[in-house]
Amino acid sequence: MDTRKLIEAYHKAWTCGDFAAARSFLADDLDFQGSMERFSNADDFLAALKQFAQMTTRVVLQNSFFEKEGAALLYDCETATPAGVIRTAEFFTVSGNRIKAIRLVFDATDLRKAMPA
Repeated sequence: MDTRKLIEAYHKAWTCGDFAAARSFLADDLDFQGSMERFSNADDFLAALKQFAQMTTRVVLQNSFFEKEGAALLYDCETATPAGVIRTAEFFTVSGNRIKAIRLVFDATDLRKAMPA
């Protein structure tokens, strides 16, 4: 699967709530670094993604860029929290037809306020 198809399929899977499909696109030893959390395996990351998805009412893709071994997505996450709309940049590294690394960047200020201590 080429990088564009892989990233688009992963993004569609998690935003539609199909976490089994989303997991199938991730390397077991996924290296995730985000604005609020870090994970060194796909299963821990996916558990956190499921929690975030419960707060999300809609995701609107704004732009995307694809290379052979990487990609970037820019999207707005509309949330049912005081944080409202969260503009998000997500950068992917792909290896062996799996997502090997994700860097997720967003302003977490309002979301941190909405999260339980």
